[in-house]
Amino acid sequence: MAQVGLKDLHFAILNKDTIEELTYAVPEPMAGAINATINPTVNTQEVYADDQLWESVSALGKIDVEVETADLPLATRVKLLGNKIVEGVLVENKADIPPHIALGFKSLKSNGKYRYVWLLKGVAQPMAEDYSTKKDNVEHKTPKIKLTFMPRLHDGDWKRTADEDGADFLGADTWFEKVPGDTTTQEV
Repeated sequence: MAQVGLKDLHFAILNKDTIEELTYAVPEPMAGAINATINPTVNTQEVYADDQLWESVSALGKIDVEVETADLPLATRVKLLGNKIVEGVLVENKADIPPHIALGFKSLKSNGKYRYVWLLKGVAQPMAEDYSTKKDNVEHKTPKIKLTFMPRLHDGDWKRTADEDGADFLGADTWFEKVPGDTTTQEV
């Protein structure tokens, strides 16, 4: 199935990632998903013997992700990039430390059903910004944020994907309530 849409972009701060415990903050929506590009780096080592490829071993490297949104409010930038707001002004400092986050969304497939995705542990990079003067034709400038994702320490997972029309998938209604794998216990 071809992907024909993108919506319901969410992020959640990763609070703790250890072998024993994995906790996230409650997922929060991000405004207006336009594009999401996921580009895993695969490092491959090959061994040749007897004049042919004998062995090929691959290892997952970093996962580069770029997300474009209709807007990225200053309050969201603070959460994603570790900046702060002082008297209504966004302050970006060389000592800012972005938190690890999870990033989730859903994408409409050509059959009318959705594919659900969570990228599980990543960190945002300071944003490039593009401004230009208004001309005869309006040209929209939309924010793009780059992130680097990696496997979690807790279980080694870096991504979870589900299809709404999958026979065993029943989590579409609750997909954005909690990041998959979160070991936070609910208080009774």
